[in-house]
Amino acid sequence: MRNILKRLNLTKHLSRSKFRITFPFIPISYEFDINNLVNSRNIDERIEKLNGIKQDLQDAIEAVELLQIEALERKEESNHLQETVEQLKEDKNTAEQLLEIPEESFARLISRASSKSRFRGIIEGSIIGFLTGCLSSLLIWYLTKDH
Repeated sequence: MRNILKRLNLTKHLSRSKFRITFPFIPISYEFDINNLVNSRNIDERIEKLNGIKQDLQDAIEAVELLQIEALERKEESNHLQETVEQLKEDKNTAEQLLEIPEESFARLISRASSKSRFRGIIEGSIIGFLTGCLSSLLIWYLTKDH
C-alpha cells in the first residue's frame, strides 16, 4: 500500500488530511491523522485508540439505556399519577353532588317550616289572646257583680 501511495504521490497530500468519525445519535466524534493511519509503526497506538473508542461507545450505549429505562419509569409514574388525578376529580364531583342534595332539602325544609311556623304562630297567638280576653272579662264581671 505504501508503494501505491508513493507512486501516486498521495502521501504528501494525505499527511495533511484528517479522518473523522462522527456518530449521529451520540455526541461523540473522533479525529485521526491520515498520516498516522498509513504509517505502520503506530499500529499499536491505533489499536489502543480504537479500544478506547470502543469502550467509550459501550459506556455511551449503557448511559443511553439507563436514560431510556429511567424515562420509561417516569412515564409509568406519570400515567399512574394522571389516573389518580382523574379518580380524584370523579370523587370530588360525586362529593359535590352529595352535598348539594342535603343542602337543597334543608333549604326546602326551613322554608316550609318558617311558613308553617308563621301560620301556626298567628293561630296560637289568636287563641291565647281570645282566651286571656275571655278570662279577664270573666274576672272583671265576677269582681263587679253584686252579691
